[in-house]
Amino acid sequence: MMILVQAALLLATDPWIMSPAGNSASRPNVHSVEVKERTVVVRSSGLALRYLGLLQSPPVPQTKVREFVFEIPREPIAATAHTRIPVDIAGVFVNGIPIYNQCETLSYNGANLWHYDAVAGNDDGTLTAAGHPHAELTHRPVAGLLEELARNGADPLIGFALDGYPVYGKRMRSSYRVRSMNRRETWPDGTRLTPEQVGPEVDARNPLGTFAEDYEYVAGSGDLDEFNGRFVKTPEYPDGTYAYFLSADESGRLEYPYLIGPRFYGAVKTPESKFFHMGKRGNLQLSGSMEEIKVGAEVRFRLEVPGLRHFEYVHERPIHLFLVSTDLADFDHIHPELTAGDRYEVAHTFARGGSYRMWADFSLPGEAPRIESWDLVVSGQRGSDPIQITSSLRAELIAKDPLRTGEDVPIKLKLTGADLEPYLGAWAHVIIVNEGLSSFAHAHPVDEPPAMAHTHVLGPTPSEITVVTSFAAPGRYKLWAQFQQSGKVVTLPFLLNVEAGAPKPAAIKIPADAVGIRITQRGYEPARLEFPANRPVTLAFTRDESPNCGAEVVFPALGIRRAIPLGETVLVELPAQPKSELSFSCGMGMFRGMLMVR
Repeated sequence: MMILVQAALLLATDPWIMSPAGNSASRPNVHSVEVKERTVVVRSSGLALRYLGLLQSPPVPQTKVREFVFEIPREPIAATAHTRIPVDIAGVFVNGIPIYNQCETLSYNGANLWHYDAVAGNDDGTLTAAGHPHAELTHRPVAGLLEELARNGADPLIGFALDGYPVYGKRMRSSYRVRSMNRRETWPDGTRLTPEQVGPEVDARNPLGTFAEDYEYVAGSGDLDEFNGRFVKTPEYPDGTYAYFLSADESGRLEYPYLIGPRFYGAVKTPESKFFHMGKRGNLQLSGSMEEIKVGAEVRFRLEVPGLRHFEYVHERPIHLFLVSTDLADFDHIHPELTAGDRYEVAHTFARGGSYRMWADFSLPGEAPRIESWDLVVSGQRGSDPIQITSSLRAELIAKDPLRTGEDVPIKLKLTGADLEPYLGAWAHVIIVNEGLSSFAHAHPVDEPPAMAHTHVLGPTPSEITVVTSFAAPGRYKLWAQFQQSGKVVTLPFLLNVEAGAPKPAAIKIPADAVGIRITQRGYEPARLEFPANRPVTLAFTRDESPNCGAEVVFPALGIRRAIPLGETVLVELPAQPKSELSFSCGMGMFRGMLMVR
């Protein structure tokens, strides 16, 4: 034990490449090393005198110098449950450069499902096994120290993971291999994705190896385990230690996962606060940092699905949380973000007491969109009405009079003083809740392109926006329209009164050989169907009362576009097709499906 402690102290002080003298906060290499009882604290600006190579740069370029503080355990221990490496930084090189997670920051369409390998994406195949020539590369990549190590077989200590285990520069073969597939329809764990979540085609632009999800772990296929490490004896650890290694192919080209990951071998200590169970909806668990939520006190809400890290990003966020009081006076729209342990958390302070309902709007991989709700009680005085944010923005609500149930209702907001910025990938977000909180709708302008589910809108500020919604029951509703001006969110409330609509026409008779597809708040059910080739097919689309999307169905390849009235069934006859794959979607592109013609 004494030998291990002495070795830990030696490693805490000796390996680090220290900064040249000077007081500049932006000087290169390690600024300071502080040895504590259980950890070593290393500070640096993340700059280096020696170019490391492709692994030196963060996936997203940094706009300014910052100070990094790394706290490394002196005596690492193997984990019983192996946590995933953080989305940003997984360790530190001995010269103070962060060991970045290169495979989770950037994703296809910004959806947080198919994550680009940023290392291979910056190479033409010269320095990495998965690199390939592509238009975005404006110059040939330059080899650095790590690429040299991969080619000459040297094995120096080059860094430490956040779990305390060392990282060596000796070239080893990874045990991750690209999957054999022609379409990106499933994740390595077998999760079958919905048509909306399928990745790009495997082609010359996006060959296998473009995304982290293109790989699977094949035990024994390489030198290293699933954490990209193994047990070894080294000059620094003569009695042996677990260590991570630089992974490369036989020719010395770097290969996924490069250094660490995708999980740590060792235990990583993270700050842990006490959370209280607030309810479970399916596989989604809600917890709060207070057993009793109080007015004026910050409460942290935590949402998690055990074993799942990546929620799909829809309108630029993994989860949209909405809080509404029972009297419809209080409203907020907040967004949990990923924290340690694959949990999503957000802080909120209630200004007034009373009863509230929280809605979570989210999409999980392999699942259709979901909306779940919880009831909350906030102790404390109700107080005066909430203060509204002042803004030059004004909106006039124009809608059919009277509003009626059972039909698609276009609602137009005519804007003045509207020097708007895109807010969460749209010009506006509209939330509609009824008195009694039994009805909830989250809508967006109908004239925006489908890609805005994940990306920013373009073009001049609109003078008006239109949303289409429906009302399941008569009564009093409240609509909140949210916009963004000068980086601030502006929320404008409107009261609506809805009357009972006319009875629906009698349902049409569906042919016995027709295939039924329901359009619900979750999208198309089923969203993927298989049919024999060279035979005509009749599809019967039935649209439920609840969804605000899906007012029409579009088959782009066939030039078919059909309106689907609310609460009705519409037959769509498709001509015989050769073996192919036909996509279909709602008019806004939010709901998508796939016909597999075999």
